[in-house]
Amino acid sequence: MNRREFMTSLAAGAAVPVLAAGGTCAADSGRKDIRPTRFKPIEIPGLAPRPDFWKVRPQEIMELCEGARKCSRKEVIAHTPLGYPVYALFYGDFNDAPPQTNWSAGSSSTTWKNYMGNPPPAKQTFLFVAGIHGAEPECVAGAMNLVKMLETGTDFRGRSYPELLDLISKYRFIVVPCANMDGRAISPDHLHGLGWQEFRAASQGTWKDGSLIGWRGSKSWFPLPLDKVSYPGGYPNADGFNIMHDAAPGHIRTAEGRALLQLAERWRVDAILNGHSYEYAPTILTPGAIDVPEKVARANAISDRVNAAIYREGLNPNKPKENRTPRGTINLNTVLALASGAIALTLECSVSFDRPIKPPRVKPTRTYTFDELMEPVFVALREYLADGLERPFVVRGDDKVFPD
Repeated sequence: MNRREFMTSLAAGAAVPVLAAGGTCAADSGRKDIRPTRFKPIEIPGLAPRPDFWKVRPQEIMELCEGARKCSRKEVIAHTPLGYPVYALFYGDFNDAPPQTNWSAGSSSTTWKNYMGNPPPAKQTFLFVAGIHGAEPECVAGAMNLVKMLETGTDFRGRSYPELLDLISKYRFIVVPCANMDGRAISPDHLHGLGWQEFRAASQGTWKDGSLIGWRGSKSWFPLPLDKVSYPGGYPNADGFNIMHDAAPGHIRTAEGRALLQLAERWRVDAILNGHSYEYAPTILTPGAIDVPEKVARANAISDRVNAAIYREGLNPNKPKENRTPRGTINLNTVLALASGAIALTLECSVSFDRPIKPPRVKPTRTYTFDELMEPVFVALREYLADGLERPFVVRGDDKVFPD
């Protein structure tokens, strides 16, 4: 069997949808009728069983979010094209009135309080979003274990992170455990131990001839032409849209993207961690360059701090470079930062390996356990939140936010 034949058979594997269409659930659950997936979930022969703490299936996400009781607020911020609810759980005081203006106008007005309110929120607001690419389950697993910890004091392994919980208590904290439930519904529970070709097929999908769509190739279309694919991968939602690049001002296409932008604006979010995964050692990516220069420099310093901690804890064998040149990429982080003035950073967990830059001809240099795959979530949040207590993420306290 040649590679294209293998990829075609991989993408066409028979499996049942995670949830079939059925009656509407309880009104307070946020569920609508959930339609069957157009593409069957990918079947990967020989995939290892997941550990018990690895909760990433849509049904598990809905059950945990619907059962959350310690949160001060709970919202379904959107429904996906298939009808899945996208949950946001709020921890802290979220009783403030909506802003009287938006951040763009408020930051340029005679007083910052026009956006922040008078009095402003007593604590900074932090947003953690996971699963924008549904095939990347590591940060979803981390978010689910974090919610379990916030609700009960321990995660699904029975572990607690007292320092992290204490830091979260000093913020208004919002967590969206999975923004792309459609992509999650057709994706494997994990991609641990897979080769490069299988990873790419599960992530960005395959064309009808069995060839890989690819990471770059998947961004050549918006939306992905679903009539031309045998399997779309877990990157896009069921309409073929890559939510991470639903970032064209004035033309936000997805309900998921609109909901995240409205969430950031409404609750005056100060900092955002956007959780993703890739086939290398975990890292915080260099921030985007399109923002106020002072914020870009601050975001760069935070990414350096997080990456140093990931390295110290043995999760990345490669000593990180500091003060890297900001990226020119425009994506959802860009518009999220503009929606509320927030610092927005992307965490890339590893899906399995620290893989050299030119796979598949070279072997990985480091393999991660399931615990290590989601540990960067806790490390990144700890360092990010600690930094914000040492110095506010966004300067909002002057009469004018930016000098004339």
